Amino acid sequence: MPKSHLLKRDHNLNYDLNNIVISNGAKHLLFNLFQLLIQKDDEVIIPAPYWVTYPELVKYADGIPVFIESDDATNFKVTAKQIKDVITAKTKILILNSPSNPTGAVYTKEELTDIAKVLEGTDIIVISDEMYEKIIYDNQEFTATAQISADMYERTVTINGLSKAVAMTGWRFGYIATPKVQLVKAIIKLQGQCTSNINSITQHAAIAALDGYADENIEEMTQEFKIRRDIAVDEFNKIEGISCVKPLGAFYLFVNISKVNNKSMIFCSELLEEEGVLVVPGLAFGAEGYFRFSFATDLDSIQDGIKRVKRYVEKNY
Repeated sequence: MPKSHLLKRDHNLNYDLNNIVISNGAKHLLFNLFQLLIQKDDEVIIPAPYWVTYPELVKYADGIPVFIESDDATNFKVTAKQIKDVITAKTKILILNSPSNPTGAVYTKEELTDIAKVLEGTDIIVISDEMYEKIIYDNQEFTATAQISADMYERTVTINGLSKAVAMTGWRFGYIATPKVQLVKAIIKLQGQCTSNINSITQHAAIAALDGYADENIEEMTQEFKIRRDIAVDEFNKIEGISCVKPLGAFYLFVNISKVNNKSMIFCSELLEEEGVLVVPGLAFGAEGYFRFSFATDLDSIQDGIKRVKRYVEKNY
């Protein structure tokens, strides 16, 4: 099944083959996009917490990251008003990531519609990172950004891949879809001179995911993730001084430790040294006072890890 057919099936979005580029992972495509779209001092709006790669690729392209902060009180989502308030004449791109890495936040159709209204009449390009679209919980409905309106369809570059939904991390299969044919041609030209196509083994392996053969497995995996999520959230919220909101997507918890230690690098470093638990400091994602905890592992390891976090907190704070 061509990728364009999958987008039609899942989101009722119409793309021809000349609207799509396949590449060596979504990160590779983000690099290509920023190199082609960003001129010196162009501004790129990035809601925080953010995936660590976004601001670094923007800076590498001589752009300027413009961050909008959010926290667990807003379920780690920014509002249309916050976006409107930071738009300037230099704003080139808005990055949206739903479901989010690192928080699991999922934007609703209504929230995306409000954002779309703010962007009307501008030339701002939306890069919509939808890598975790298949990993959704609690009957939450995923809405693709390009679905919102004809205007959003025209301005959106959807970026996705197979590493999360079908556990093909390391196989390096990413794609973009956009009606901007000239942008597609430019990406192909750039990619053709640096990495060319993805390897043939990955191309064959991807067929099962793109044709829907893996849909049942994705559902089974998501149900197991939900069980792990629920247990992990409950256990973290039992630890005095620590809190954790329940994410609606992805497979991460973004745990609030600000009441025990607002320096996440120190907290995470000591936790690793004293208890052998590796979590990622919130500072890396632009959100101090948190850490990211992945529940994409077996339940015994999750429970043992949280017990060690509890022991560390009780011993030191």
